[in-house]
Amino acid sequence: MGNETIWENTDNFYLLCQPIMQVESLSQQEVNGYEVLLRSEKNNRFPQQEFSAMIQSESGNQQLMGWYAQELQRLCQKKPKTRFSVNIHPQQLLWQSTWTFFEGMTAHKEQLQIELTEHPVKGQHDSFDLSTALAKIKAYGYVIAVDDIGCGQNTLSLVFANLENVDCLKFSLLPFIQLDEEIGFSFLTCWLKVAKKYQLELIVEGIETRDKMAQLLEMGVHLQQGYLWSKGERL
Repeated sequence: MGNETIWENTDNFYLLCQPIMQVESLSQQEVNGYEVLLRSEKNNRFPQQEFSAMIQSESGNQQLMGWYAQELQRLCQKKPKTRFSVNIHPQQLLWQSTWTFFEGMTAHKEQLQIELTEHPVKGQHDSFDLSTALAKIKAYGYVIAVDDIGCGQNTLSLVFANLENVDCLKFSLLPFIQLDEEIGFSFLTCWLKVAKKYQLELIVEGIETRDKMAQLLEMGVHLQQGYLWSKGERL
């Protein structure tokens, strides 16, 4: 009963679209695409409790992915030349409803980038293999990004084990705000070398100032995302 009450809260869900910017110079930037961010009308934040409960079962995940499919179809039809990045928690890859979503959205595969979040799968699932799952997503024709690279299970080893299926790396400067930010840029330098060597797209998140934008531009990072441009908008 508790879960059903939580699931009803999908009525309060909405998507914020935060732009990913193509930065050519300090005076020239344009929208390259959007990351879609799940939010709740209750507090305009990520609905952590509801989301976590829903992805723990097939029935909850089915309701969530059905809602996502409707919203993403609307966005893709509204902006047919725009790419949207969608976060997928590895736990969701356990459920058939997620694969039904991937299959059902193939008409828009050119517009969708699947972002694998850094979270581990909970519980024992001996038959689940992440590399196999990524290959299956890739076979549908989607672009795959590894989100928050260097955090959680999204390690260098994971990238190297899945190079044939990974297209993009996303690096966030936000974890380094409370530390020395130069350490964050040192990590970024290494990931930039990996991206260049293996011809992967690299997007850096957490850009809040023009100085940071300029520093990244000097490093050769042209895809940037952050509050400098927008906290997200409803499209």
